[in-house]
Amino acid sequence: MRNADAGMQSAPVTAEQERDRLIAVLTAQGELQDLYIRNGADRAWWDAALRTVIALTGSQFGFIGRIEDDEHGDPYLHSLSITDIAWNEWSRQVFDDFAADGLDFRNLNSLFGVTVATGELVVSDDPATDPRRCGLPPGHPPLDSYMGIPLREGDDLIGMVGMANRVGGYDASLTDELRPVLSVIAAMVARERVERRAAAATAVVEELGSAVEHLTRAEQQRLIVDDAVRAILAAGSLFEAGSAAVAAAQKLAPGVTAGVMAEGPDDPQRLICVNGSGEAFDRTDCQALQGGQLHVSLPGLRLDSCRHVDPLNAVTLCCPIATEDDEFGLLICCARDAEGSGDGLRGTELAESVDRLAGAVAQVALREDIASHALRDPLTGLANRRALLQAVERRLRRIDAGARPFGVMIVDLDDFKDINDQLGHAVGDEVLVSVATALASTVREGDVVARLGGDEFVVLLESGDPNVIAAAGQRMVDAVSAVAPAGGPGISASAGAVPVGWGGVGWDDAYQRADALLYEAKAAGKSQVALGPMIGMAEQE
Repeated sequence: MRNADAGMQSAPVTAEQERDRLIAVLTAQGELQDLYIRNGADRAWWDAALRTVIALTGSQFGFIGRIEDDEHGDPYLHSLSITDIAWNEWSRQVFDDFAADGLDFRNLNSLFGVTVATGELVVSDDPATDPRRCGLPPGHPPLDSYMGIPLREGDDLIGMVGMANRVGGYDASLTDELRPVLSVIAAMVARERVERRAAAATAVVEELGSAVEHLTRAEQQRLIVDDAVRAILAAGSLFEAGSAAVAAAQKLAPGVTAGVMAEGPDDPQRLICVNGSGEAFDRTDCQALQGGQLHVSLPGLRLDSCRHVDPLNAVTLCCPIATEDDEFGLLICCARDAEGSGDGLRGTELAESVDRLAGAVAQVALREDIASHALRDPLTGLANRRALLQAVERRLRRIDAGARPFGVMIVDLDDFKDINDQLGHAVGDEVLVSVATALASTVREGDVVARLGGDEFVVLLESGDPNVIAAAGQRMVDAVSAVAPAGGPGISASAGAVPVGWGGVGWDDAYQRADALLYEAKAAGKSQVALGPMIGMAEQE
């Protein structure tokens, strides 16, 4: 994790720096999820989450808090983690006595109080003159800049993150950069609220000596969901995450069936089942997707029921699976002909449980989406240099473990400068996209096509057989020749390729040899493939 001096700054950044930011935030998200999987959301987790936000933003201090209502229904802030900024004997004693269990802040006549009271994002780069301030206690560290970010669960304000004293001040765009980490923190705040409510319900039941069976069921559901959320966040793919959510949902009440629905590949308005069970239907048939929040359809022909729901079901819960930018799926739970399951499914605990499962799946979707952007060339959608080097390392480790050799090929467009000079860079970019599509269409499963920059492409071939490599190279050269920009010169490409075998061969060796062969192909007349002998040994000794 980067330190405060290396935090996100508001100055213009390069594309490489922007990718590094994404990777830093994605790495932080993964670390927090791993820590939760290992230890749960204990005090150490909240302190780690706060340190993460402070480090990513380059702030001096901050806090994470959960919003609660007092006995009059007025909101206040309960701290989950807060920087120790004690400035005198009294503040030191308060911090030492109460910080471990959380500090309550009920006076909302302050910058952070604006967020608690209204749910607004607050950015202030001159708190001393900000009309929303209320002043600081004598001795309190000065505030040079401040940002308060609301945390939500659906439409409900559930908490906030506050940061102060960032060099260069704060900007609202930070919320987008921090979105993966903030979404994890929001999910954990929601979990805290659920657990607090469960604890309060437990106290009431113990005091009144009633509703024991209901409480037991709620606790069982909570334990099921806690285990499921850990499994979902640890999933290696979105499909695995969906499977874990379906399996957990079917344990929540007797007779429940569940399924994850997602946009179909041919029609984004049509949802198909990708995990569990469910019939395909149109997006407009679901009240949850239309309203953007969990919807319960009760049995019978009711006007407020989803049109895709079977009226014979006891009850059906539809919960959107959505990131901030994309509402791509749905977690559906229903009970058919299951006696007593309707009352159980109507309960608040089950609705919250289904919502948490859907939220965890959305976390995995967001993680995959950001990872994809960080490893993709923004123009062509092919793997970028970072993704290529990761693939190379996997192959080098694989052949060291005894697998067969592989092939490395560099494909470079011939005289591409003429395209840019004659038709302009916009047409040149269109040609590069068409070439990328053509190259990707020629490779086999397991091969990797990457763009290193400009008009240079690298292909990693699963096979190290010279005949297979030569045939693949010719397919690529022919595919590029079929790309014809309107009103400009024809397109051709040359390629240099080399098989890579055992014997401690590195990526630089393979790349340099393939690059030299590429220039041999260009010198020999272009639009052809030059294939060299294997680098390393064809077989292990």
